[in-house]
Formats: sequence, C-alpha cells, structure tokens
Amino acid sequence: MSLTVKCFAAGPLGENTYVITDDATGFKAVVDPGYYGMDVRMEIQNNAYLKFILLTHGHHDHYAALREYMDEYISASFIAPAGEHYLMYESREHLMMSGGRSASGLPQAKRFVREGDTIELGETMLRVIETPGHTEGGICFATDHEVFSGDTLFRLSVGNTSFETGDWATMVNSIQNKLYTLDDDTVVYPGHGPATTIGYEKRANPFV
Repeated sequence: MSLTVKCFAAGPLGENTYVITDDATGFKAVVDPGYYGMDVRMEIQNNAYLKFILLTHGHHDHYAALREYMDEYISASFIAPAGEHYLMYESREHLMMSGGRSASGLPQAKRFVREGDTIELGETMLRVIETPGHTEGGICFATDHEVFSGDTLFRLSVGNTSFETGDWATMVNSIQNKLYTLDDDTVVYPGHGPATTIGYEKRANPFV
C-alpha cells in the first residue's frame, strides 16, 4: 500500500493543497482545496479518478477553491470535520474574515467525520485524528506512513491559536498526545510550509 503526494503551495496565505494518489488503483483525493489551477487539473487528469475532497479545518484559505472542485468533479465527495460546523457555516466573524465566502455560501459536506472514522481511497486507508487547538474541530488525516496535519503542526512550528475557537493548551495536548504518538518516521504534510517528520518535530520543535 503506497501513496503518491503532490503539493501545490499556491493557495491564499501560502496554503498547501495536496493531491494524493493511491498507487494501486490511481484513485485520488484533494486535501485542503485552497487552490485550483491547471497544474492541479493535469495532476488529476481523469475526472472519474478524484474520489474525495478532504478538509482539515474550517479556515477559508484551506477551502477557497472548493466550489471550483465541486463544479468540475461532480462525483467527488466533500468530507469535512464534524466539529467545524460552527466555523464553516455559522460564524459571523469568520464570514467577515473570508470576504463572505463561508457560512451559507459554503457547500454542504457529503460526510462529516470524527475521531476514529476512516476513508478508503483505493487500497489506502486514511484515519481521522481529531486535533483541536488551532480551531475547536480541526482534524488530521493519517495513513501508516503519512499524516496531513492542516494547521496543527508545521516544520519547527505550530498553528496560531489566536483566531476564533482556537486554544493554546488544547493545541499542545493534541500534538503531544495524538500526533507525537505516531511513528517517528511518519511524514508530516502541513497546511503551510515544507514537509517534516514526527521524529524530527519531537526532537527539534521549540513550541511543544
């Protein structure tokens, strides 16, 4: 079971949009649809192969191009964190911060996921890990070898907790007791910046 990961660091605020491919079947998913361009379209190639559009948390820079994906790939399922419903669909503060591109204007997810839920992408199993702190309902998607950490854990840094629903102590707890329990050689694909590993962050990250 292996996964190919392509990163497109072109979304708002330097957000990383990932196109991941299950090597055995060619089935694909997009993680954090903040950006959509011709380079992404070429990576996906066949509309039928894009199965899922996955969201780690409800900040606008991570779903800025969601509508474009849903219009282009009508058979793909949008999957979002159950704990982010308020931030995605109800928060007036976030509605203003996103220029009106959230709340009622955000497409409804086909599936809301929680801790322990799984998503089958061909032969690849993605596990949902709830990692509140950057936001109250943020999640990560993990395989046996990778974790897509959203804005929870970065290379030598962590997410900002000063926004609505953020909490520093909760963030630290999520990293120490959830992400740092993964294997040291697990590759971390964050929502901003370069990839890293769990082992490197445990040794060198000055914030946790």
